[in-house]
Amino acid sequence: MSAGSRVSVADRERALLELSQHLGSGRLDLAEFDERSAAVSTATTKTELAELFADLPGSMPPPAPAPVPNPLRTLVVTAGAIAAFVLVLALVTGDWWWLLVALGAPALFVLARRKGVLRT
Repeated sequence: MSAGSRVSVADRERALLELSQHLGSGRLDLAEFDERSAAVSTATTKTELAELFADLPGSMPPPAPAPVPNPLRTLVVTAGAIAAFVLVLALVTGDWWWLLVALGAPALFVLARRKGVLRT
């Protein structure tokens, strides 16, 4: 991520939090806080945000960690796709034993996840 990259909502929220902490510790007065808060709202790049903190000790807090993907979502989508495929296959071929695949596939995915073979 370069310093000139675009600012996200989370970046603005972290900058406002940092400004609030500087206001609370007495490094900024209310007028400076209002001026810098308005500048945070209009900043479009990380460079513009960094300039607002150039004369203050410390730096903006690091970005929040990325959310961990939910493995259940992947499992549900995969199991749904398999179930739909198997149902169509059973209707087309007339062999209803394909439905056993729909029942056994989720169990295989759960076993594979527990053994560490499948990662989501």
